[in-house]
Amino acid sequence: MLYIDNDSKDAAFHFSLEEYIVQRYPWNEPVMMIWQADKCAMLGSNQIADAEIDISYANKENIKIIRRTSGGGTIYTDLGTLLFTIIQPYEKDTYPIDIAKQEVAGPVVAALNEMGVQASIEGRNDILLDGKKISGFAQYMRHGRICTHGSLLYDTDLDKLVRVLRVDDGKIKSKALKSVRSRVTNISRHMTQTSTTSEFKNQLKQAMIKTLPAREQKLSAQDLSCVDRIYKEKYGNPSWTYEQTPKFSLHSKKRFEGGSIEVYLDVIKGIVTTCSIRGDFLGVVPIQDLENMLTGKPFKRNELSKTIENTPLQPYLGTITAKELIKTIFD
Repeated sequence: MLYIDNDSKDAAFHFSLEEYIVQRYPWNEPVMMIWQADKCAMLGSNQIADAEIDISYANKENIKIIRRTSGGGTIYTDLGTLLFTIIQPYEKDTYPIDIAKQEVAGPVVAALNEMGVQASIEGRNDILLDGKKISGFAQYMRHGRICTHGSLLYDTDLDKLVRVLRVDDGKIKSKALKSVRSRVTNISRHMTQTSTTSEFKNQLKQAMIKTLPAREQKLSAQDLSCVDRIYKEKYGNPSWTYEQTPKFSLHSKKRFEGGSIEVYLDVIKGIVTTCSIRGDFLGVVPIQDLENMLTGKPFKRNELSKTIENTPLQPYLGTITAKELIKTIFD
């Protein structure tokens, strides 16, 4: 495995670098990165900015808003947060969430344990410490490769985290918790010997390099030029981040164990003419292909069920099932 170090604190740069590695994969080995970003709210690929983020507060506090390619929910990061990325070839018929837990979260937890942080993997995409969340991870697949990335709350401003994110009441109630603030914690609070975030990052880097193991790889000028092109076309471009809220005649939202899902449909003369699917489900491929499958079909339960019953939905919706998707639309 290769380890790529970079001092940029721009989340859009790091997402561009991830995409460059996924698209071009100039090295023949998996790649790992540990990085930081300035104050930033990171949208999942299938989320609407206004629904997930307090935009006025973000602007007031100079919190940058970025959209990543992976699914999952919106997260807040700052210079007290560490972020990690592992990109590797994807073997067909391998369950993506298993890769995330075994080959990414597993080594992260092992490294943290070695450093005296008694973290553990819980749920669909969380790492917990003393019963509270310190990390979540998400994934996407392209070009035969899978990118798994996540965050680690080390010394994050949790008050800003709570303030900038719009929380789904159903999500809170389903976990029998009163607030986001009560569900998360900073690693630094549980350390017997405190370090700065930069010092902790270096300790984690060395522990991860030893655990995996990995060796360092430098980016060339040509690499950075390609990354810059992706940055300008996508992650650094506001048009990528601020997708407009879909305006459809039918809107339904439900929450399941696999996450929240919202379906927006335009139905004209009994036919689905436009379809948009949003939510924090852990899909790893573009949702547009699934949306296109439903477009042009009669708006009838049996017809839409028939359309998707033979389609593997896990790459699009994570663990949300066909029955749950149909229930969202019709019930």
